Amino acid sequence: MKFRAFVAIASFAVLFVPAVALRLQADPPEDKGETVAEKHVPVLTVDEARRQAKLLHSTYEATLHTVHREYFREGGRTPIPARVLEEVFYWVDEETRGETRWIAVNTEAMSIDHNAESEFEKQAVKVLSTGEEEYEQVEGGMYRRVGAITLFASCLKCHESALTQLRTKRRVAGLVINIPIKPN
Repeated sequence: MKFRAFVAIASFAVLFVPAVALRLQADPPEDKGETVAEKHVPVLTVDEARRQAKLLHSTYEATLHTVHREYFREGGRTPIPARVLEEVFYWVDEETRGETRWIAVNTEAMSIDHNAESEFEKQAVKVLSTGEEEYEQVEGGMYRRVGAITLFASCLKCHESALTQLRTKRRVAGLVINIPIKPN
């Protein structure tokens, strides 16, 4: 049981802590006595802040329950963190009426479900493959965004052969998030 707790915590850390660290490293606060929070927090209306807080609450709650259910069970194999997050996507999408999924960008897709399907997703793969961090579009009542997710060594063990892992180019997956929006 202690090993599973370690795996759950390590998996969570591997997914989220590096992303935050990379973001802060890429755009550190200027040395004007400003904190990161003071520099990067946009001013929101109360309604926007409430909506964002509810979404974050739903996301964290879904993650907590999913990680607890998948990593703290007796017997069986421990699932891959990216696969576990797909269940989180499901629950958050149910609440937000959004659509979230993974797509392969510059490594092999581990599932046919992770291949780019729409023209938007295919264009996003091209853009993210150049090193861009995100690609977005507003069309047909949807805000569509694909953001880059860095694949670390633990991911690349499955996504690439030992020879291709020697490349120095950053490998990423895409996190597709589609959110319905009001018409103009």
